[in-house]
This record gives sequence, C-alpha cells and structure tokens, in this order.
Amino acid sequence: MADIDEATEQGMRDRKKARTRDSIRTAAFDLFEEQGFEKTTLQQICHRADVAHRTFFRYYPTKEALLFGWDFGQLVLDAFAAAPPELDLWAALDHALTATDGQWEEPVEHTARRRRLRRDFLDVQSVHNYALVVIDVFAQRTADLAAARLGVDPIADLRPAAFAALFTGLVRRHVLVAQDGSTLTAWADAYRDVLGAARTFAH
Repeated sequence: MADIDEATEQGMRDRKKARTRDSIRTAAFDLFEEQGFEKTTLQQICHRADVAHRTFFRYYPTKEALLFGWDFGQLVLDAFAAAPPELDLWAALDHALTATDGQWEEPVEHTARRRRLRRDFLDVQSVHNYALVVIDVFAQRTADLAAARLGVDPIADLRPAAFAALFTGLVRRHVLVAQDGSTLTAWADAYRDVLGAARTFAH
C-alpha cells in the first residue's frame, strides 16, 4: 500500500512539474510573439506564468534555453543508442533517422511553435551563441554514444570524434541554416550524397 501511495504522490509531483514547465514555456512564447525575444524579460515571463524567478531557473537555465528545450536532440540520440548493435555508426544513424522520421525533437503540441520561434530569433546574438553551446554538448554526447557502440576509448580512438564531427556538422547546418524548414533527414540525405565515402570511416 505504501508503494502505491508513493507512486501516486510521485505521479502528482511529475504532473505538477509538467504543468509548471508548460506554463513558463507558454508565457514566454506568447511574449516572444507579442514583443520580440530581446524585449522580453525574465521578470515578465515569471509574472505572466505566475512563478518565482527561482522556479524559472529550476526548469530553464536561461531565457534562450526556452527556444531549445531540455530534450533538444535527445530523440535522435536515443534512437541512435538503441539501434541494433551489429550496425555500424552510419547504419545506426540511418536507423535513428528512420525511427524518428527525421524529427529532431519530440513532436508534441509546442514543438512546431518552438521551432518557428527559434528560426525567427536565430539572428539574435545570445540565441545564436546558445545554439552553438547546445550543438557542442550534442557533439560530445554523440561521440560518447559512438564510442560505446564501438566499444572503444573515446580519447584513444579517433573514430567516435570523427563521426561526431561529421554528424554535428549536419546538425549545425540543420539548426542554424535550415530556414526553409528542411528536415534532418533531408540534410542527412544531402550529406550522404556528398560524403558517401565517409561510411568507410566507421569500419
């Protein structure tokens, strides 16, 4: 009985956290659309979402993080990690893109809005800089997962970093340049046409 009560309480806490996160995000997106990113302050976001500043920072480290989300890129990386172990790195990437239908983020209700706002404000210096930081973190996570798939030391063996550099280059173009709404799969196809020989690097 105690386990059931604990599970119920945990479920309630999780739902409350999700509501708070949604409230902050919705308030911020509304303000971004109404008056622009740079003119929107954290104080305004917190006021509209009816949360304290310290609550905001429990969910988002910066205002810029609202345009990327806590799960940025995780959908593809999870699928890459879950690809059958017998696949080489490029085949595992193909598997991941197929499994996610080329979606970079969870296709939930707010995703399209966040992606549109991100594109709208990428020319804001702080947003652009934050994107570069996010992409650098993604590169390291990719290298770690590639090393795990190969069963090698990511420092001693250059292949994970080489793969991560190539894949992250694709991601960088997709995030920073793809203003036409091109999917991650479309960018991957373009890279595959140009860098087809790179598949041998994974062997």
